[in-house]
Amino acid sequence: MFKTLAIFLTIQFLLFVTPASSYSAEPSKLQDTSPSFKGVIGPSYPLVQDSYFTDDFGNILMTINVLGQANHQGQVIVQEDADLATLITTVGGISPYANPKKIIVIRKYPDPDGTQFYKVNLKKFLKNGDRSSFVVLKPNDTVIIPEDNGISLATISSVISLFSNGISTYYILKQLGK
Repeated sequence: MFKTLAIFLTIQFLLFVTPASSYSAEPSKLQDTSPSFKGVIGPSYPLVQDSYFTDDFGNILMTINVLGQANHQGQVIVQEDADLATLITTVGGISPYANPKKIIVIRKYPDPDGTQFYKVNLKKFLKNGDRSSFVVLKPNDTVIIPEDNGISLATISSVISLFSNGISTYYILKQLGK
């Protein structure tokens, strides 16, 4: 009787401590929920960040890092043949403050010709579909979308505000001096 109770309690303890996913009947339905996948079904094994990998459907994928003025920054997973337009779409587009003329693609390791940095003009593509400045994306590339530092309506408004405050202060001081 005591032996049976001990075995029963041991089985109950093991069922309580063991995660449900470790004894699932169908491992192919498991999804990786790590934050780097952002909703994409990925493999159920650790990834080497510098290489391609496949999903459960045989699609060849890679990770790309997106920084700067993208609507959704971070690490994204795209198919191996994705170009910059596909990547920009995947991250929800660029912000209104982005400078699409000076997007930078940085390789983790230099290409065979020694090139590690590429400047891409997305504005040409947005204007007339010109993809001539696009580069082939590789695993673990970092795409930086810089902020547009040009003159904007907000900058003009700030300058006018400072100028009008200066004139007002000058006029008040002149009136006090009379």
